[in-house]
Amino acid sequence: MPERGYAVICLKTTGLFPYQRDRVVEIAVVHLDEGGRTTARWQTVVNPGINAGDVASHGVSTAELLRAPTFEQIAPRLVDLLRGRVLVTHNAQFVTGFLMREFELIDYASGGGLEAVCTMHLARRYLPGAGRLLIDCCAAYDIEIGPGPSALVQAVACASLLAAYVHGSPSAAPWIDALDRAERRVLLPIVATGAPAAEWVERDPVTARSMVPIPSFLARAAVKLPDYAGPEEHLDYLALLDLCLVDRVLSPRESTEVRFLAEFSGIGPEERIALHRRYFEDLVHVAWLNGALSTSDCADVIAVGRMLDVDPEVVAAALTEPSAVTRPAVAPVDAMLLEQGDVVVLTGDMARARSDWARELVARGLALEAAVTLRTRLLVAADPASVTGKTVKARDYGIPIVSEFGLRSLIGVR
Repeated sequence: MPERGYAVICLKTTGLFPYQRDRVVEIAVVHLDEGGRTTARWQTVVNPGINAGDVASHGVSTAELLRAPTFEQIAPRLVDLLRGRVLVTHNAQFVTGFLMREFELIDYASGGGLEAVCTMHLARRYLPGAGRLLIDCCAAYDIEIGPGPSALVQAVACASLLAAYVHGSPSAAPWIDALDRAERRVLLPIVATGAPAAEWVERDPVTARSMVPIPSFLARAAVKLPDYAGPEEHLDYLALLDLCLVDRVLSPRESTEVRFLAEFSGIGPEERIALHRRYFEDLVHVAWLNGALSTSDCADVIAVGRMLDVDPEVVAAALTEPSAVTRPAVAPVDAMLLEQGDVVVLTGDMARARSDWARELVARGLALEAAVTLRTRLLVAADPASVTGKTVKARDYGIPIVSEFGLRSLIGVR
């Protein structure tokens, strides 16, 4: 009987549209037990049998793909790795869409569908204020994501994010029921076909290091886009737009396919236009927060406006520097008064043990949490001037940051 737990999965693909022409080129799986501890990990490149697409976006060289097994050859082991476990991923609609399409192409029916726990959707509950991208959600916990576009790098980060959710809410959480359902689900084995099973083939580490991309202006802006509180199908659609910006600006043909996906998700023309307008305005706001726009930045903004069918007058106005850029105001530390129930977050190596500080803060009626969110009242950093996921988040949200000694002064500890 399979061990009860989670299977975190991440994919790299030739593009964004599984039911049009795109295929999987890399798969990574990370196993966690019920307590969120990583127990094993696997990865393989996958020969898509078609053009490799934008190699710069998925980071798998053509040479690697030519010697890789096909999806049909790695599918039996993949099914075994998923059997009895909760499938977990970030942006689940995207990942499950590709998996179901790949299984469909080899005439495999799982017998129970592909239910997935989505760490992006869970962020709305556990990380209020966080954006949609995995890197932004991880920053709230100071989870570092390794360099490069490797699927395994992202799967490990997603596994760490799930573990943070589990440790912060060990019971009465949505994944508890999912564990029970996964244990009961029957995932049928793959019957042998004409294509023999093959060993999984890991990335070439030398090639992987050489494929580390320099984040584009659009990719840097997409990380800072605000959260969205509307329907989940809208969130999934906005996450697809994020991928468009992180990887590239879409061609006219791909823009048409994005509109098709909106309709497939039940998003009508008026809703889509409103989402596009909001997305564009959020992107422009974030871009100006980062400083003056260069000529190439302006060209990217114009291209995004065209991609989203934004009114040309709105696009032109976006290129005019706003008279004032509003940033969250940070409350002065010397005027702070912590009250019962206020949330405090710690980061860095403290002079005093974290467990000691936890007892001290709880004894004063304060709440200690692991992630920086909009609920956070104060961030205590070993080095307040450091640049980490948590300190950057705190500055973005206007949350005061103090040193350990500043905390002593605030709560009256000698």
